[in-house]
Amino acid sequence: MKVEEIGRKIRTERRRSGLTLEQLARKVGISPITLQRIEVGKSNPSVILLSQIANAVNKPIFSFFEEEAGLFIHIKRKNQRSVSSPTLKGVIIGPRRMIAGNIIVTLGELKKGKCIDPHTNPGVEWVYHTEGKCEFKLNGQTFVIEEGDSISYNARLEHSVTALERLKFFSICVEDKE
Repeated sequence: MKVEEIGRKIRTERRRSGLTLEQLARKVGISPITLQRIEVGKSNPSVILLSQIANAVNKPIFSFFEEEAGLFIHIKRKNQRSVSSPTLKGVIIGPRRMIAGNIIVTLGELKKGKCIDPHTNPGVEWVYHTEGKCEFKLNGQTFVIEEGDSISYNARLEHSVTALERLKFFSICVEDKE
């Protein structure tokens, strides 16, 4: 598919959503000029940016491509968005609208002794621990989770994690709009 066709579809979906060029650009964190260049086919958006645009106009990312069987999306490691703090390193490997508008897939890492402070998220989370051991607290209860274990929980309940060893995990968060 040509860049111009993707740009035309972005413009169509932006207008259907009732957004101006400036409003959509602000929602996805780019300049209106950059969005205008994408819409006229002068600039090719990254898959991550395309995912953000799709989310902003409430459409699946596939809506910007021709209807064809076996559509394939490949996100190079260098284009994956990183989320990090002094304690947690994470990479969003499946951004919103790539799978569905309310699903985020993350690969995370936490050093021994570090923690993710108590927090809540809107929805349900599923986590698979690929390496290490942690103490997982959910709504006042404490669980020890080891390498190879998986957990699923109501993320609206307060939860936290403390790495007892270097920890690596794969998570899927399915957000709801309650």
